Amino acid sequence: MGVLAFNKRLTRIRQKMEENNIDALLVTHRPNVYYLSGFTGTSGFLLLTFGEALLYTDFRYIQQAREEAPAFEIVQVNSTADYAAAAQHISHRGLKNIALEEAHVSLRDFLRFKNSYHGNGSIVPLFNFIEEMRAIKDNEEVKLITEAARIADEAFQSILPLLKPGMSELDLAGELEYRLRKGGSEKLPFDIIVASGERSALPHGVASPRIIREGEPVTVDFGAVYGGYCSDMTRTFIFGTPSPKQQEIYDTVLQGQEMALSSIKPGQKASDADAVVRGYFQQLGYGEFFGHGLGHGVGLEVHELPTLSPKGESLLKEEMVFTLEPGIYIEGWGGVRIEDMVVMRSDGVQNLTKTGKSFIIG
Repeated sequence: MGVLAFNKRLTRIRQKMEENNIDALLVTHRPNVYYLSGFTGTSGFLLLTFGEALLYTDFRYIQQAREEAPAFEIVQVNSTADYAAAAQHISHRGLKNIALEEAHVSLRDFLRFKNSYHGNGSIVPLFNFIEEMRAIKDNEEVKLITEAARIADEAFQSILPLLKPGMSELDLAGELEYRLRKGGSEKLPFDIIVASGERSALPHGVASPRIIREGEPVTVDFGAVYGGYCSDMTRTFIFGTPSPKQQEIYDTVLQGQEMALSSIKPGQKASDADAVVRGYFQQLGYGEFFGHGLGHGVGLEVHELPTLSPKGESLLKEEMVFTLEPGIYIEGWGGVRIEDMVVMRSDGVQNLTKTGKSFIIG
């Protein structure tokens, strides 16, 4: 990501601050710190005003911060949770309407900041202030996410010849993680989910020692990270011949996802996109077994805006990247989820996930 991209983001966030009558913004959430500055260190926070851009970090990251965030003045502090230094800086400049990320500041750190601020301004809590900006991806971000998706696709394809009944969920996850890392993934965006048999009814059933048997569904949910950006995909498969009920549920989930892929358009409300698939499942008697949203945004974090769920208020806009992952989960029986990652274009969604959706393996 070039310096110009970060400078554009600084300009945009300052415009947003002006629109919301904010004189200073404390940025503490690590993905937001990176998004605005380019700093990849694990400890640090930002203070933005209309005339200054400060990056606070400790001795371990001073050189790195100077190299990665040239648009920022680097301030060394003893502790990178020491927001008091920023509060004192603001106090000396008489700034009012000081904004904090309410979802990312602990009560302890808030009180330290408040007790160190000696001005007569107001401390304003903000929610999703930067995350709303991050929901719209630029071309470079889409390229990085697309590469992360490619790495995940190829890793999954490479383990298919190894899959067989008798291996454990942990064995499958280990083989997949190895190939993700060999293929260029910087890390895992989340713990690989491998849930077989009755455990496949657990939407987030991380890999266990359970042995995978023929004739039972296996759900694998995983992703890659490239250039700091995540991908996310899920496939459900079965060894051998599925029962009529297994095939029916798989076909229902697949058809629901195909409906979403073909119907979603820019300007659509996120909850309306979710309702298309949810209504279809309800018609077939499976509505109660679809207990999560249709999808979520993906970027610097594997779960970010927009949220495609019954409560999703966002309008889906061009260059948003999000998943489409309908699922049916029946306790005591098992579950099916199919997840692709898409980018919104002017005429609908472009699917970034290339792996096929065959239910039967072997």
